[in-house]
Amino acid sequence: MTSIDKAAIGWSIGIVAAFMAIAFGGQSISEVTPDVEIPEAPDVMQETTEPAMRSEEPQMADPFADEAAKVKEKQMMESEEKMMAEESMKSEEKMMAEEKMAEPKTVNVSIPSGSSTPGCEETNECYIPADTTVPKGSTVVWTNDDTAAHTVTAGTAQSGPSGGFDSSLISAGSTFEHTFDQTGSFDYFCVVHPWMTGSVTVN
Repeated sequence: MTSIDKAAIGWSIGIVAAFMAIAFGGQSISEVTPDVEIPEAPDVMQETTEPAMRSEEPQMADPFADEAAKVKEKQMMESEEKMMAEESMKSEEKMMAEEKMAEPKTVNVSIPSGSSTPGCEETNECYIPADTTVPKGSTVVWTNDDTAAHTVTAGTAQSGPSGGFDSSLISAGSTFEHTFDQTGSFDYFCVVHPWMTGSVTVN
């Protein structure tokens, strides 16, 4: 056997030994290395849905909520009843006032002192009040508070007497009255002193 053959055999044995060492070494490493457990990913769906499910759980009802609602409703009803009562009272008072105004009454009109002299027409005070409004069926009483005699004659100084009513001469201190049974506006004046004018409106 030559030296070359010996060298080849040595190389072959060395290569085989190296492969065997690598094989046994790999096996020992795998046996020594511990198994590592990879943690599972958390269930995000479960974690996110649980709070939502908890929020959907019915909350405990307020034991005083119903009582407060009843009290509020009662207060509103009492307020409405009070308003209705006040409106009804106002309506009744208005009706009574209208009925009272519609009732026939007696109204006094003064023929003031000094009306026999021109000038009272400038302030419309030849009869006081010069314009009178009364309900149908009312009576107007004229009192002569002047020293001169006067008349209360239906009509106007321009058109003359209308024939509705006429007091003829009313002496100082005397009165004349007339009851108005028809609605309308009635002008009157003093025949002796034509600047003296007045009117009665009957509703």
